[in-house]
Amino acid sequence: MCYADTTDNPDSTTTAHCYCGWSDTYPDHDTADAAAAETHSRDAEAAEAEFAAAH
Repeated sequence: MCYADTTDNPDSTTTAHCYCGWSDTYPDHDTADAAAAETHSRDAEAAEAEFAAAH
């Protein structure tokens, strides 16, 4: 399961990232935290469930 986290950048943007290698930059911390991190975690869970069902 992936767990996304956020890092605030010096230019006031925020990068959402995960240990799996995924990352994306957003205009502010709230957007990254509320949208990107949760979406990535949910998408990763769905992908893992699909993989488990197929194997």
